[in-house]
Amino acid sequence: MTSSEKGRKEYWNIFELLNREPRIYIKTIASKLKIDSNTASKWMKEAYEEGRIYGPHLRKRSHENFKEYIYFLSCKNQRKLFLELIEDERIVYHAVMTGIPNLWVISKEEIDFEDEVVVKGRRSDFHVSFPPNHSWDTAIRKMKKLVEDFNPEDYQPKGIIKNHWGEVIEWDAQDETLFRVFKYNARHKLSPIMREHHVPGKKIYEFLKRLPKCCSIITYYFPEPIKTLEPYLFIMETDYEDFIIELFSELPTSCLFFKVADKLVLYVFLKKEFLKFTGTDTNAFDKLHLNILIMNLLEKEILKSEAYAAVEYYWGKDI
Repeated sequence: MTSSEKGRKEYWNIFELLNREPRIYIKTIASKLKIDSNTASKWMKEAYEEGRIYGPHLRKRSHENFKEYIYFLSCKNQRKLFLELIEDERIVYHAVMTGIPNLWVISKEEIDFEDEVVVKGRRSDFHVSFPPNHSWDTAIRKMKKLVEDFNPEDYQPKGIIKNHWGEVIEWDAQDETLFRVFKYNARHKLSPIMREHHVPGKKIYEFLKRLPKCCSIITYYFPEPIKTLEPYLFIMETDYEDFIIELFSELPTSCLFFKVADKLVLYVFLKKEFLKFTGTDTNAFDKLHLNILIMNLLEKEILKSEAYAAVEYYWGKDI
């Protein structure tokens, strides 16, 4: 076993435990992995520093009092609009992308854009895959086999992606404060939060207990340091949504899925060579694994349409 394979196994084991129990104690991780606490702490620190694990993060579910709207735009000057939207307090997140669409906007309110809107609508809940502990090559081999063997007559919808439209969930000012505190790190220690934000411990424990009903708790895993991977956004139209989710969930990297209108959206960090050439062999199309996979999905009419874009840069507001 190489050092990188050893590291991947160690980090994945920690990720698995964090994914199951986001606020798990270091000593519990050590016990379950049969190592000492110092080693467990060291491995976890390395995993975060290398960008192998991110989170646990919190994202609100799609209740009526948490409405968010997604816009994918084809802009004449997306860079200029990106700068203008930085000051717009309705905007939670926006990103410039290479391709069509070339601007991604998440807003707390509906907005009328002058540029062409490719897809728009309220977002669903988020769903994040649990990446298997196998190689990229193994993933592609399994994915090809799944596509080859797919029979639409055997397809049974599972409703993996949920939404809570029409439902209002109890949420007060202290809940909002705690959400913002824990949003990018659900493992924060509680005593400093009680002191700084004047929230009683009982309220914090109640908030943490209610979290799965109110929020998606998301921990990301990447088999290589995230800086070596590239972020892509896929927009897919399909009658076989859950098959597509399960198919891409074979990738050894965390996949973020959600719905906008009738489209399934996937946000994922991939190896560069999966979608574009990285050398001089411009005839080696067979090495562009996901391009071939998508082509086969379209030919078999598992996908009705698809588009993808590379995310260049983004701006998120802590609101």
